[in-house]
Amino acid sequence: MNILMLLYKDIPYDARVKREALALADAGHAVYLACVREFQEPDPFLHKNIHLIRIGISVKSLKATMSKGNAGGQTRQSAIKKLIVRTARLPIVKIPKDYLAYYEFYKKVKANLKDVSIDAVHCHDLNTLWQGHMLSNDFSAKLIYDSHEIFNEMAGRNQLDRIVGYSMEKRLFKKIDYFITVNPYLRDYLFEKNGEKPCVLIQNIPLFHKDILNQDKQIDWDYRFKEEDTILLYQGGFSPYRGLELIIDAMAKLPETFKLVMVGSGILKEELVSRTHSLGLSDRVFFHDQVSSEDLIHYTAKADIGLVMYEKVSKNNYYSTPNKIFEYLQAGVPAVSSNHPGKSVIIDEYNTGVLAEETPEGIVNGILEIMNQYSYYQQNCLLAREVLTWDAESKKLIQMYDNLS
Repeated sequence: MNILMLLYKDIPYDARVKREALALADAGHAVYLACVREFQEPDPFLHKNIHLIRIGISVKSLKATMSKGNAGGQTRQSAIKKLIVRTARLPIVKIPKDYLAYYEFYKKVKANLKDVSIDAVHCHDLNTLWQGHMLSNDFSAKLIYDSHEIFNEMAGRNQLDRIVGYSMEKRLFKKIDYFITVNPYLRDYLFEKNGEKPCVLIQNIPLFHKDILNQDKQIDWDYRFKEEDTILLYQGGFSPYRGLELIIDAMAKLPETFKLVMVGSGILKEELVSRTHSLGLSDRVFFHDQVSSEDLIHYTAKADIGLVMYEKVSKNNYYSTPNKIFEYLQAGVPAVSSNHPGKSVIIDEYNTGVLAEETPEGIVNGILEIMNQYSYYQQNCLLAREVLTWDAESKKLIQMYDNLS
């Protein structure tokens, strides 16, 4: 089949989409992966059967320009930029702006495929489903909706965003031929909202081979840790409601030998760095730039404990199963996690870590509990990674496409 995948962000740091595209390409399908160009780095080579289409979107380019800092003395220009950004975030402005950008994406994807016959359109998340529906009509193709999370319940979406988003999702859900999501909690929630469709659950399990960790790959934190130090790790976006402030506050309650490395990027970074300084933790809390999905396992394996402390502020946070839960256990790193169904379904079932209260004290207790039985939790991680594999998940994806043929 010729499969068109739609992703409304850039491909370099989206491991799930790369894994799915590679699985289908390995199975002999031709995959046209259309995404938004957000980074200037060259197009990565993924597979001989994957045709990458990175598209510049006017709104995204303007946003990147506006977010660049100003040199000292340009306070008037900075104030104007801030005013424009605030205005663009107003619901009555943001929603039309978003849909204009979605339509631009649709037109440019279609133009890039004018000489291609497409059999199936695979939409990654709700922000590509509208465009995907139009493209599936244009090509008389099957429509697949791959919902990585409850998009309308993501942090930062305002009430009007949610009303419009749920209305669109309900209308377009009727048009899809197959539904993909990551766990039974998300499936049941979205079925309750939109009605049932043929569905397959594909967990966010990273591609992993034990030989990866045996490679002589030169990965260095560039931080001076001592042999007796315990290294805690958070990897992912520095976004609101992921418990990042709670994690930093917990560091102030742990002994000096506990060190924290935060790998990633996002809008909260400056605030988190400032919080670290104000608590006098600059010599114990370190911030590392985002790294590629291919290299991430080597950084993860350097840690002793991984942290997944999403806050219960939305259904998406509550029901989601973040990639990092699997990334930690694959590296043999026990996790301290918030006690939510989407996380306990792995951590509780396989005993790969401890479920903790969403407070600094709860995080501290979870860390110390793991340290008291470290070999037990680490061994459970090593056993779980033999069962929870991308190979098993990818077979379900390939079978779904076989059913569509």
